[in-house]
Amino acid sequence: MMSETNALSSADVQDQVTLPLRVAAGICLRGIRTRLGRSAITLSGVALGIAFLMAVLSGFHIQRAMSAEAALSRDVERRLAALRSEVGTLKGKAFIALAAQPSEADTAFLDALASAGAVLHRGAPIEAPTGLSGALLLGNYEPLLAAAAPAERFFVFRRPTVADARLRYLGIELRPEEVALEAKRERQAAYRMAWIVAVSLLVTVGCIANAMLMSVTERFREIGTMKCLGALSSFVVKLFLIESLLMGLAGAALGCVLGVAFPLAAYGYTFGVGRVLGAVSFGALGLYGGLCLAAGVTLAMVAAIYPARVAAKMVPAVALASHV
Repeated sequence: MMSETNALSSADVQDQVTLPLRVAAGICLRGIRTRLGRSAITLSGVALGIAFLMAVLSGFHIQRAMSAEAALSRDVERRLAALRSEVGTLKGKAFIALAAQPSEADTAFLDALASAGAVLHRGAPIEAPTGLSGALLLGNYEPLLAAAAPAERFFVFRRPTVADARLRYLGIELRPEEVALEAKRERQAAYRMAWIVAVSLLVTVGCIANAMLMSVTERFREIGTMKCLGALSSFVVKLFLIESLLMGLAGAALGCVLGVAFPLAAYGYTFGVGRVLGAVSFGALGLYGGLCLAAGVTLAMVAAIYPARVAAKMVPAVALASHV
């Protein structure tokens, strides 16, 4: 009789059914809709944590982009001022513009020069134009010296490496101590960014972990009911992980949108929307958004593992008697 009982128990255990992932996901979605208010609170905890992290990352990126844009504008103004000191007003003056691998500053300078009313001849003409005021050799200009048309002066915005009486360097270079100071400031900014990102990541972990812990522990009675109906511990854990995945995905996506919208609006109000949108790199913002989205989903699932396992191992009667 004892052997028959053991055989029957073994057969019962082997015949237990594990629901497919699609059915488990459907149960989680129905549970979220049933507890819509509490689910919204949990989702808001995830969203706020990710929004804080995304706002820090996007804010640093926008700040650096605006600083680079301001530095570019200052460099262009210095070049224009140096050129005006040589030829006077720029309106109506003719220049040959030769550029080999021009930098962004070189291109911006030529655009500003054209906006100031100067006449630019791109490339080296066979004959020098009438009334030529000079030639602008930009970028890696050394290979262009042989091809440059004759002119009274050459205005060069890189320090020349050849001794030529016609070459005159009009650019403004920083002194070595100024270069060292600028490098020090960049290092300090990088350290500040790393520190603030680390703190924001800790805050994000705390927000998400707290939200998911409360979401699981307050449902001990529900877990006890499911186990009384025959749910396996592994299935209970699976349900909570799927729900954490859904909540983390939705909350992180909302947090990413909020986290990038607020800095863009703040800097747009200060500097102008068009200027900010033209300076930022949406590829970098998209990368930050992807990282924050992955962080939100991962943290939500990790935060739910421990309480879900503890709850799944509880005796059904104890879980049903819980008043958490």
